[in-house]
Amino acid sequence: MYLSKDARELSVLLAISRELDIVGDVSATVADPAELLAWASVLTDAEVVAWRAKDSGHRYVQVAADRHAAPVRGRVAAVLPCDRHREFWNALGLDEDNATVTHLSRAALSKAWSDTPITPPRTDAPA
Repeated sequence: MYLSKDARELSVLLAISRELDIVGDVSATVADPAELLAWASVLTDAEVVAWRAKDSGHRYVQVAADRHAAPVRGRVAAVLPCDRHREFWNALGLDEDNATVTHLSRAALSKAWSDTPITPPRTDAPA
């Protein structure tokens, strides 16, 4: 995945800095359920929620935790857009019309990920 100009700039600044102290919220978009589960495993006292946006209908699962010490003082969140991961959404036991916030456990994320079928890439596709 290619980083945007702003993301590359931030990556360079972080790489050349000896210390980092962010005061404020930090959000990251993750690419797949495995990355979301990794965030849930690392964040202390993480809250896991799923919701479907009322205006767009897009589905999301988020892992977030509050931090009060360096390097981040604020809310740290990872969000998985689930429109491309419908099997994972369904494995979480969420309704297609889930328009409310549903609280989940880290164990529910883990079970849903283990229950989600992994489809290997097609090898017969033309190059």
